[in-house]
Amino acid sequence: MSTYIANEILINASRVKPDHRPDIHEFVLNENLHVIECVHVESLAEGIVYPIHDFRVTLHGVLFELNHVRVNPRLDNTFMIAQLTKALADIGVNVYNTPSSDAMAVCYRPLGEITENVRFYFNESGSCVFLCPNAKLRAVPSPKHIHFG
Repeated sequence: MSTYIANEILINASRVKPDHRPDIHEFVLNENLHVIECVHVESLAEGIVYPIHDFRVTLHGVLFELNHVRVNPRLDNTFMIAQLTKALADIGVNVYNTPSSDAMAVCYRPLGEITENVRFYFNESGSCVFLCPNAKLRAVPSPKHIHFG
């Protein structure tokens, strides 16, 4: 395990659009979960990405859905994973099966498994605002019909 502690984490997210066409972005978040860099991903497989220099203006308030998280496997990512896990727990999203810092799974699924689809946007200061998932609905018996008259 590395003695160097990571202070950044990368999240891959899809822009939520009405036409449902894929529009993938990657964001680098710092230890306060503020966006410090952003790229538009044209092809992750081919490594075609375009930096978005004015992302705080052009993507301010745009809704994204979290796809996955990536970390630097040569650093100790425990702190950054804990920061993101806490932010998700604050909105009611549970994280399960988080790998230990020295497990191989930290390269492929560093956050673990989450219980909900997570959406977020970032505000004018660049801070990520994670949104509460849909409320769990449950069936309730309908009231008996009352006939009047």
